[in-house]
Amino acid sequence: MERSEAQKAADKKYAAKINGKYKPFIVNLTPDELAEIDAIIASSGMKKAEFLRWAVGELKKQNENK
Repeated sequence: MERSEAQKAADKKYAAKINGKYKPFIVNLTPDELAEIDAIIASSGMKKAEFLRWAVGELKKQNENK
């Protein structure tokens, strides 16, 4: 199904809004690892980005206590 002109305009507006604000964080996991991690994150009520930010904060705390 082709996107409407309104959808294309909204996509363009969104792309301009976030341009340069975010960068992808890419990692290779086995399908089993990904499924387990996704399940744990979902059960915590977090999104992947929220989890990553939380985990980095925890690592910072650990490093400060060394």
